[in-house]
Amino acid sequence: MRWPGGLLVMLALFSVSTSSLVVRHLVDVPAIVIAFWRMFIAGALLWGFSFFATKEKLNQKNKLNVLGAGIFLGFHFALFFGAVKLTSISSATLLGTLAPLFTALYGRVFQKRVLAKKVFFGLLLSLLGIVIVSGFPLTAQNDHFVGNVMAILGSLFLALAWILAEKVRQTTSAVVYSRSVFLIAASVLFLLSLMRSESIFIVETESFLWFMFLAVVPTLLGHLVLSYMVKYISPTVVASIPLGEPFIASVLGYFFFYELVPLTTIIGGGVTLFGLYYIIQGQVNRVFFLD
Repeated sequence: MRWPGGLLVMLALFSVSTSSLVVRHLVDVPAIVIAFWRMFIAGALLWGFSFFATKEKLNQKNKLNVLGAGIFLGFHFALFFGAVKLTSISSATLLGTLAPLFTALYGRVFQKRVLAKKVFFGLLLSLLGIVIVSGFPLTAQNDHFVGNVMAILGSLFLALAWILAEKVRQTTSAVVYSRSVFLIAASVLFLLSLMRSESIFIVETESFLWFMFLAVVPTLLGHLVLSYMVKYISPTVVASIPLGEPFIASVLGYFFFYELVPLTTIIGGGVTLFGLYYIIQGQVNRVFFLD
């Protein structure tokens, strides 16, 4: 079956943009607990589906990469959800979408790829945007700043997960890859919850409905779709798809939580996204229709 790439991009973008709103709504639920249930439910749903739909298994060569991707994804969600709790939705989603910056740097440092002038210029702009969004002066005692740093680190871990995902997806289906990665991520988050003495079971019934929403919409309709696409396009392009998330999430945050978008986020966000546009320019989808 041939899927229109543009439609998948829009589906994934809108889906992942909803997660920060749910985290902000669940004010009394620890970030790590939310992240755990999101990953666990999504992984369980995929295992249940694949039990009847496919007999495919991970080959031995890919198991280490899947383990690494799951660990990185678990830390990504712990950091990103924690960032949403500390800083604004607009700042958290903006700095949480810097994965293409890190994938481009990885390609230059470890794969010895020469950066084009536009890519180099884009990297400088993105870094400038990060400084503007973080605000002045930069103080580690400020919760807003700490949240921004957590979002940036979350982007780094997501980039590492996408780099490993590209390797695995060349020989493994998106469902088989994702079902294992999600449960590994859930295991990491469970261990983190134990370390922080945060029970994953002491939550309201209503919260589980939101956990289910997170598992289905931003995870299965968002991250699973992106995992499907990484077989066909580079990790940098896949990681760049959520670049529209800061704008969508910020607009939704304004309507649902009356949360104004700070001027520094508007200015810095524009600079960062413009820089990231230069980074991914030319790395377009190799085929508009994905098999």
